[in-house]
Amino acid sequence: MTETKQHTGAAAAAVLSVPLLEMRDITKMFPGVVALSHVNLTIRQGEIHLLLGENGAGKSTMIKTIIGINKPEGGEMRWMGQPVKLRSLEDAYNLGIAVIYQELSNIPCLSVVENMYLGCEKQKAGLINWKEQRRSAKKALARVGLTDIDVDMPMEKLGMGQRQLVEIARAVDRNAKLLIMDEPTSSLSRKEIDFLLDLMLDLNRQGVAILFITHKLDEAKKVGHMVTVLKNGQNSGTSIPVADVTEDQIIKLMVGRSLEEKFPKRSVPIGEEVFRCENLCAEKFDNVSFNVKKGELLGVFGLVGAGRTETMRAIFGADPLADGRLYLNGQQITVKNPRDSIKKGIVLITENRKEEGLVLIHNVIENGTLVTMKQFRNQFGLVSNKKRREMVTQYGNELNLRPMQPDKASVNFSGGNQQKIVIMKWLLSGAKVFIFDEPTKGVDVGAKVEIYTIMNRLLEQGASIIMVSSEMEEILGMSDRVMVMYEGKQTGVVANDGAVGQEEILTLATGGNIG
Repeated sequence: MTETKQHTGAAAAAVLSVPLLEMRDITKMFPGVVALSHVNLTIRQGEIHLLLGENGAGKSTMIKTIIGINKPEGGEMRWMGQPVKLRSLEDAYNLGIAVIYQELSNIPCLSVVENMYLGCEKQKAGLINWKEQRRSAKKALARVGLTDIDVDMPMEKLGMGQRQLVEIARAVDRNAKLLIMDEPTSSLSRKEIDFLLDLMLDLNRQGVAILFITHKLDEAKKVGHMVTVLKNGQNSGTSIPVADVTEDQIIKLMVGRSLEEKFPKRSVPIGEEVFRCENLCAEKFDNVSFNVKKGELLGVFGLVGAGRTETMRAIFGADPLADGRLYLNGQQITVKNPRDSIKKGIVLITENRKEEGLVLIHNVIENGTLVTMKQFRNQFGLVSNKKRREMVTQYGNELNLRPMQPDKASVNFSGGNQQKIVIMKWLLSGAKVFIFDEPTKGVDVGAKVEIYTIMNRLLEQGASIIMVSSEMEEILGMSDRVMVMYEGKQTGVVANDGAVGQEEILTLATGGNIG
């Protein structure tokens, strides 16, 4: 499978009259929040059904309700026409419902075969039947394209795309009738994404229904038959044929407005140079030099392995520099660690917000004030929690944090709102040079615009931004200039004035010259 195939009417013709799954009038409440309000979802056999919505719209709550983790306060679930009540994930598996989460659930130190049968081991005479498990595992893995994998290999030896395929093979082996895929392409390369979309179509042709949750509307349109959209925990559109709607119409259902202008305009005069790097060298990059000015957004583009993130981490002091010089406001500075960088007002909004940007078990107040505790201490050295709450509430409102609940653990916020908490932390630090590494990774189209607006506001206030992004549209839509890297080398810095476009930047990103 090398080329993603558009779906045809063949799968739709196979749809049976009785729905596979019906969620009728589902209501789910948490303390102080109505997460789902009278939501309906119908998935038929032989269909790939899209579940779309902004971060915080209720998609994850809906998934957890389907598989029995959440117990709804109102509504009914029907499976193949019969009412059912699920008490656990095991109940869902026994029905034929399997979930592939965005955050993969396998155990890295265990082997492929151990992960595939964890909790459902095949037994013979009371002992694990390893021979049968290996045979079945190889058969299931072959169905998802993993024909040359050693089933006794530890999962940690596999790439992210392969780990995901192992989880799909596990579901296939258990004869799943409905496969729920939650943001399955968010951490995959383009080649892996195309393979996965083709695999979804193949599984669907074999009779597996799929509920596909994604932020990437182009992928959704390639494989989806029907679409249900959630907005603020309610149905905004239900079981709409994908062929009948445009991407812009879907976006309007998701966010309540058209996003014809995906990148909000700004008119900010670009001032003097604020930050400069000269001849930076380390293990993953060599001889990188660039500058960024007041009110300017410098985009950094490159393919996987170009050394973009490694360069930014070294500037921030998270990784060591072998050579090179850093200048701030014309003065040479030394950055040995992140603390030095933060003191000088240079901060990094990391690509991996869950592991490096936030302490997920801590609430918004604790995360938001993590690096600025000193400013909340009184003359006796005691921290004023009242001032912390007031400041976090102020910035949370400015950033449109949803829900605005300072005491809520960060792990319980959507991806876009987690990113806002990270940004809040650095806004409170008083930084002037912001390095955004993949700022909109894993967030929906509405949240993207909000993050772009926040970045524009920072520029209007005199900040400088360096933005690393893998999305060409984002680079061209937001940058004033673009620095391009290839295999650890800087191949060019070009003005984003319309004279240089996608083709020229890709030429630089693959080691070519544009004259």
